[in-house]
Amino acid sequence: MDRVDRLLALVAELRAASPEPLDAAVLAARLGVSGRTVRRDLELLTHGGLPVRARKGRGYALPEPAAREPLGEVGSLLGPVHDTLAEAVRARRVVRLAYTDQAGARSFRDVEAHGLVVAPYGEYLVGWCRMRDGPRMFRLDRIGAAVLSGRGAEVRDLDDLLAALRVPVPRPAAEAGPRAPAAAARARAWTLDRLEFVRSRLREAAAEVRGGGSGAAALRGCWGIWRSGRGGRRPRSGRRRRARSRCWRAVLRRSRRRSGGSCPTTRGSG
Repeated sequence: MDRVDRLLALVAELRAASPEPLDAAVLAARLGVSGRTVRRDLELLTHGGLPVRARKGRGYALPEPAAREPLGEVGSLLGPVHDTLAEAVRARRVVRLAYTDQAGARSFRDVEAHGLVVAPYGEYLVGWCRMRDGPRMFRLDRIGAAVLSGRGAEVRDLDDLLAALRVPVPRPAAEAGPRAPAAAARARAWTLDRLEFVRSRLREAAAEVRGGGSGAAALRGCWGIWRSGRGGRRPRSGRRRRARSRCWRAVLRRSRRRSGGSCPTTRGSG
């Protein structure tokens, strides 16, 4: 494992054994490294702020975390809002909120706290709003104050609570360029497929011309397909139409010479 994973595994082993110490040799055997590597990693974690304590002759240990004192109503009102909500979730309590919605209207409501959600665009309290009698989600930065009540939260249907977990994700700003890139890509794919089909028909027609078949009729069919692929529009000028006719006649004459004169003319076939 790499160093980051090794540090995570080392902290996990120390926390699982806390507050009992673990010898460096035991840690090295569990992680599959040398004792020197374990001691070097422990020194790095200590400098990073992890309170690792070395006990002489016994190994290394993490201190047992201090027990959190439960918040009372007064303490919840004076402390940070996040701590009050976290305590309400842990203790399954009803919390009284001073909440300001998106329109700027302030309301006071009792909410059964069931969970805290951390999303890319903010933190949310998920709970059952007793004023609205339904699941709701409240942004923490819109909660002006919160206080714990002495009432417990009821057991709610999980599906109703999950329905409230649709965290609104703002759409990214529109970029400069075409509005419908997907439609443009589909149109381009269709055009390329159409062109490939026309090329295959032209190759088949050329093979028929060389073999003495009715190549002129096949070429005229390809000409019609090509025009329909352009939307069925006629040339804008007679000069362009005459130039295309001369081009096709040249193709047919060249094909007729290669096949020994067996290819019919454009006007005679069809």
